[in-house]
Amino acid sequence: MNENSMAGPPPPTVWPSVGFTDVDAGVRLLTEGFGFVVTAMYRDDAGAVVHGEARWPDGGGVMFGSRGKAGAWGALGPQGIYVVAAEPGAVDDAWKRVTAIEGVEVLQPLHDTDYGSHQFDVRDVDGNLWTLGTYRGA
Repeated sequence: MNENSMAGPPPPTVWPSVGFTDVDAGVRLLTEGFGFVVTAMYRDDAGAVVHGEARWPDGGGVMFGSRGKAGAWGALGPQGIYVVAAEPGAVDDAWKRVTAIEGVEVLQPLHDTDYGSHQFDVRDVDGNLWTLGTYRGA
């Protein structure tokens, strides 16, 4: 079977990573807000998330962990993540869910861009910038 005949999107090879001071709140944003599916989450003895993964249903995913844990990954500052949705309806649905989550700051409400994206931009309580849109890149 060649690579082009495989069903579904290819496995991700680039993993944006974000840190959360309150990982449980971050996971709620990812899952209940955006619609990611957590596929791995490992905590240390103190309860800090040392490694987490959340898959995006349309392909790809993000890695996450506790901000403030030991090491360079625990020292991550705010990140910017752009998530591509396959359908505009998925963006509309996520917009309703994400904006209902306490602490989410709306930077750009749901809108259409000049370059063809249907999207919105928010900042989570940890300062991470999230954009969900339909633009797949040039």
